[in-house]
Amino acid sequence: MKNNNLAYKLFESIRGSTMEYTYRGSFTTKVTDTILALTESNLQNENVEKKIRKRVFFIIVEGLQNVTRHQSSAESDELAGYPGLFVVQYKPDGYYITTGNLIKSTHEENITALINKINNLNKEELKKYSLEKLGEGEFSEKGGAGLGLIEIARKSGNKLVYEFDKINDDYSFFYMHSKIIDFSDDSKSDNIDSLKQIIKRHKILEKENILLNFIGAFTQDTLVNLLSITENQLQGTVILKMKVFNLMVEILQNIVNHADIYTLNNVTGKHAIFYIKESKENLTFTSGNYVENYKIKEFKEKLENVNNLSETDLSDEYNETLLNFNNNNDENPGLGLLDIKMKAKNAFIYDFYKIDEKFSFFTLKIQINKMKDGLEKYIIQSEEDTPEIILDPEDGILKFKGKSIPENAVSFYKPIIDWLHSYKENPADHTQISFEFDYYNTATDRQLVKILLILEEISKNNSVDIDWYYNTGDISMLNDGRKFKELIDLNIEIIELIDEDGNNDDF
Repeated sequence: MKNNNLAYKLFESIRGSTMEYTYRGSFTTKVTDTILALTESNLQNENVEKKIRKRVFFIIVEGLQNVTRHQSSAESDELAGYPGLFVVQYKPDGYYITTGNLIKSTHEENITALINKINNLNKEELKKYSLEKLGEGEFSEKGGAGLGLIEIARKSGNKLVYEFDKINDDYSFFYMHSKIIDFSDDSKSDNIDSLKQIIKRHKILEKENILLNFIGAFTQDTLVNLLSITENQLQGTVILKMKVFNLMVEILQNIVNHADIYTLNNVTGKHAIFYIKESKENLTFTSGNYVENYKIKEFKEKLENVNNLSETDLSDEYNETLLNFNNNNDENPGLGLLDIKMKAKNAFIYDFYKIDEKFSFFTLKIQINKMKDGLEKYIIQSEEDTPEIILDPEDGILKFKGKSIPENAVSFYKPIIDWLHSYKENPADHTQISFEFDYYNTATDRQLVKILLILEEISKNNSVDIDWYYNTGDISMLNDGRKFKELIDLNIEIIELIDEDGNNDDF
């Protein structure tokens, strides 16, 4: 079934590397912490000496901070399709770290001048320049004075390589690339070529909307960290998150337990690829790993058998396999395949690419429909910076409660707005909405306008009522309720939450 060549193409594109991890999306504190944990785990697994690990870790921290500082540039609908980028690669000649983020085009000249100056300084001059910048105490609106770039150059021992990719008249995508080796002029051309290859692959990831891509030797630590990153990135219903989590566990566990050990660029391990692709309707999970050729015939038969089973037969087969203890191997891959198929309710797409007389590269793809059983109940539990949200399509009840100060409001509210657009197509006869915010920032304010405008459209043909709550004495939230009541044609009732003295205002 040669319908899965993208996985093999991506894997082949990093020939010469033993590990590459790519993440594109919103960079929250939780995501960056998990990226650091994943990288640290792989640094240890590759037996990289402690001194080099510290340098790599430092540059990754600086790069992630740079992306986090500047990702607010994407706080608009037009630019939300250009999320931040982080790539770390391990090759025989060293580690390569690449970051990417939107910048205003007007900043290109200053960034270029700063990097060129840094690249023209030797080790001692860089140290002196760093101290000068630190002493000046001049900080940009994003919280830095070029110190991060200076320190990356110092720790990498190499020149900084960069490129601007024009998005429109106002914005460009800024790539920053570092190679951690002992500096030599001869390496510069390779470094530039390395960045060009990453940009080329980034275009593929953007076109295919691949959120997360890991290529390397898989371990249990890899599995745990990839699950954590995905949990913090994907914002959806509790049901959808459970589906994603359960499927990822089985797919990644299948690699960890059943991929055959292969030596790639002098590194021996369970080399594999895993990525997640998202579309409006679907999430697609793809994996690829090495298998010994003598196993292929039996494996194909298992896959075809699973694909041809009905839902009832799948359940029966799963229970029979679960209770069969005659097989000495408790980690039966057939059980995992049955479980994946039952959860996804879609057929596997797979292929085997022959590598040599002993090994082939096996790719497996499975897809889940985000709205498989109709519009689902949407629940987000409250966090320190995000509210509890409950959207119930069956009863037509929508609730927002708590603080809303997310790091990226566009990213956080996008799945909610997408849900509302779907709900608009077939709303309940009566929709009852309650907003009970303790506080929200101006970025959230804009998203609330989008939500209310969708509700306004629904109200043209169906009953819609809104309760806007504010705490006693909270004049700001009271005024916001009045503002929305004036701006948008909706039935909005402003309600004071009664304090201990029993005071209450009616509107």
